[in-house]
Amino acid sequence: MSEPCGKVCTAEGSDMDSDTDYDAAIVEIVELSAAEAAEAFDALARRAMGLSGAEFLARWDSGEWADRDLDEVPGLVDVWMSLPMLR
Repeated sequence: MSEPCGKVCTAEGSDMDSDTDYDAAIVEIVELSAAEAAEAFDALARRAMGLSGAEFLARWDSGEWADRDLDEVPGLVDVWMSLPMLR
C-alpha cells in the first residue's frame, strides 16, 4: 500500500448562505497516495493550463514564469497552489 502524501479538503454543501455557521461546515479529509496525488495534479494542470503535470513542473523548474506575477498567467495560481501535493 502506498504511503499518503497529501490531503484534499472539500466542503460539502456549496449552497451556504450568510446565515450558515461556517465553523460547523462539514469537511472531508482524504489522504492520497503518491500516485493519486500525481494524477490529481496532472488533471488540475490540464484543466487550468492545458499542460500535463510533468510539463508544468518542467516549465516551473526552468523558471519560465519567475519574472511574472502569478495572476498574469491564466491558471498558474491554481496549479502553483497545488504544488505541495507533490513536493
